[in-house]
Amino acid sequence: MDTAVCQRTATVHFWDGYAPWYKQWIEHSRYHDPLIALLVETVEPGCKVLDIGAASGVLALPLAQLGCEVTALEPSVGMRSVFFEEQYRRRLDDVEVDDRRWEEVPTYQATRFDLIISCNTLHLTTFGFNAALQKIFDANPANVLVATEHVPGTVMRFASRSHTMRFARTYDTDSSFAYHHMDEVFQHHSFKKGRALSSEEEFSLRQRVMLRDGHLWIPDSARVGMYWFQRRSPDAPCSRQ
Repeated sequence: MDTAVCQRTATVHFWDGYAPWYKQWIEHSRYHDPLIALLVETVEPGCKVLDIGAASGVLALPLAQLGCEVTALEPSVGMRSVFFEEQYRRRLDDVEVDDRRWEEVPTYQATRFDLIISCNTLHLTTFGFNAALQKIFDANPANVLVATEHVPGTVMRFASRSHTMRFARTYDTDSSFAYHHMDEVFQHHSFKKGRALSSEEEFSLRQRVMLRDGHLWIPDSARVGMYWFQRRSPDAPCSRQ
């Protein structure tokens, strides 16, 4: 992803407009399956969970179905719309949705959670990945799960004064995007860049597109790291040992 696109994705305004594209991607993607499986096998029902940057609820809603008390932090009105649509489809009415950014939440208000999770969101904060992660530790939850692709300029910490890494896992996943016609391909990439595509860029996209399962696909893959931290004190509820 080029620098200009990275800068655009760090704004709430971007995600307001990108929400329909995110919904289209998530409907055709198994990107989060290993994360969901990890949460289902690890988290105890009744756990109080904060999901930072909950997006469509891809992690928050399965946790609610598991019996957790979930707060979904999602500042984008567009993404919240997708979240509420999926929440209604699953008939879940007990998930609290908070429209603030992580930077706007006072640390003391996050101290009530047993588990704080983030999937590819900490680097989008105004104070950056490392400071956002430290704020999670400062809230002192019993457990922390950070899932992230590689973020240039950051190194995942294995411990802090309050928490130590319980385990780390990585998985390779297909992150390809599915389209219904070429105009969608051009519209999507034009939106990401924030400008009209050149004829050379359109030609390059045509060269990359492949037909599979009745859709046009732009092939892509990702390596995702899953890092589970646990509070150093012995009373760390919520996760199965």
